[in-house]
Amino acid sequence: METVTDGVYLISRGSNAYIVDGDDGVVLVDTGLPKRHGLIIEGLSDIGRSTKDVRAILITHAHFDHFGGAAALRSASDAAVYASHVDAMIIRGDKPAEPPPVLERLPFITSLMTIMPQAASLAVDHIVAEGFDQELPEDFTAIDTPGHTEGHLSYLLNRRGGILFVGDAANNANGSIKRGWFNRSTDTIEGSIHHLASFEFETAVFGHSGPLRSGASAAFCRY
Repeated sequence: METVTDGVYLISRGSNAYIVDGDDGVVLVDTGLPKRHGLIIEGLSDIGRSTKDVRAILITHAHFDHFGGAAALRSASDAAVYASHVDAMIIRGDKPAEPPPVLERLPFITSLMTIMPQAASLAVDHIVAEGFDQELPEDFTAIDTPGHTEGHLSYLLNRRGGILFVGDAANNANGSIKRGWFNRSTDTIEGSIHHLASFEFETAVFGHSGPLRSGASAAFCRY
């Protein structure tokens, strides 16, 4: 487990998940790959918390490597689950998952995807969108960042100058913001990155790269 800043911790094993500790309990942002939720439980223990302290699970998007541990963690904690309307249908199992955009560029990995453990479906308690996120835990706001999936969300935490949970909307490449190898160049994806640049935040954390701990919004503006 890696400390991003006070009260924000990164769990990384194939895909990043985040523990956000606060006075009113713990919020998880994404839950990583299926069957690896034990890493999050260990991380909670390391900071003196347990699953019983988890009150919310915020999902950026409905790919198995981002909500893979959500069902198990929800069962252990009874936390409320938050996602966008479109991606919630996939998380609930009502709609097939959108294939990652990278498959269009690297179709040979499609067969590998079929043997990966799949994320268990689960209920989504709260549908959120930019401007319609009043039920999120305090100090969090949702930002619509479609492209990687139709309903992809990023989350902004109002703490220490702003901490942006980017998900897979973009990537950190040695301090520069990139579209990411897992995204195609589309107007929607490019527009979401530029939309994030319109917000103020000191730190940004990502789904598949390391944190950008300072000057993060300026880095998005330079994209």
